[in-house]
Amino acid sequence: MQMTRSRKILGTAEVVAAVVVLVLAVVLAPAYTGEQPAETAPATEATEAATADAETQPAETTTEPPTEPPEVGEYTVENYIVLTSDSAMEMYSVAKKRLTEYGETLNALKSRVPEINVYSLLAPTRIAFYGPEEYRTGSHSQTRGVEIAYGAMSDDIVKVDAYSHLSRHTDEYIYFRTDHHWTARGAYYAYEAFCESANLECKPLSAHETGRLDDFVGSMYRYTHSENLKNNPDYVEVFYPTVEASGQYYSTPAMTDGKTLRIISTSIKDESSKYMAFIQGDKPLIKMTSACGSDRKILLIKESYGNAFAPFLLENFGEVYVLDPRQDGVKGMNLPQFLREQGITDVLVLNYLMAPSNSTFMDAFNEMVYV
Repeated sequence: MQMTRSRKILGTAEVVAAVVVLVLAVVLAPAYTGEQPAETAPATEATEAATADAETQPAETTTEPPTEPPEVGEYTVENYIVLTSDSAMEMYSVAKKRLTEYGETLNALKSRVPEINVYSLLAPTRIAFYGPEEYRTGSHSQTRGVEIAYGAMSDDIVKVDAYSHLSRHTDEYIYFRTDHHWTARGAYYAYEAFCESANLECKPLSAHETGRLDDFVGSMYRYTHSENLKNNPDYVEVFYPTVEASGQYYSTPAMTDGKTLRIISTSIKDESSKYMAFIQGDKPLIKMTSACGSDRKILLIKESYGNAFAPFLLENFGEVYVLDPRQDGVKGMNLPQFLREQGITDVLVLNYLMAPSNSTFMDAFNEMVYV
């Protein structure tokens, strides 16, 4: 579905690179021919580090929120990927030391900008809801991982419980089967949780016009080459902002080389790149302006899980900035200084649960916080 004429937010059309692969979520893995660098490769640094850390810690247990997980059926495990008949998902292991350090980094950020509201949202992954019981409980429990990270954060940081909101909608299409990201519908339920924590109005999904990109085959297929995944593609559902909005993206914090941003795109043809429908994938720095009527300004600090989430923030904030610490142009920036120069009122640090265990992301994030 194309955007209505009264809500054009695409800006000046740009040619979408013919062979661009969607950016995986945290690690800048080796690039493929004609593709963008992969963000998080299963069985790479984040997964291996988490597993190694978990093996050195006493077994942790927690009571999972009451949900009815679907029947998994037969599955196989190879290179930290759990593969079922029609889906694949990354294995998660609790990494206590890394999660604690993640919390301490957010504490350091808050201490440097005490006047700014700081929120943390750690996003669970598909396996937390749809994986075999042995890979979503005990030392693989994502609720336990969130508890450790949030427990290390000061009371001055607002902790968003995305897990509980997502767990109420497991009968909906909230995660892709052939890709490691959540869907825009899943991101919406996390946004709902954020609004609840931030005392903001959350418009229902029914208020948004929708669009759809069919035949999406993502990162999990690239790493498994499973014919079952190839033959059962996903689709990408999009939800357009209900307000007039526009945006630009920049290569450096100076914000002097702005290019028009397509906030939502539905014209992507490459079957592996369709998650780039959201804010054109990973950019170093984005600024979006909304006609929502609010004078509040928010900075979203994220890896690619934040991409599907970012457009929803336009409903509540007059200016929405999006920062990806991994991108070369923003590495080493003075984050506290940037926040004050731009008059930011709120910061949301949104990452999926693999991020705290990935040194590529954490080194870049720490460098801009501890500057």
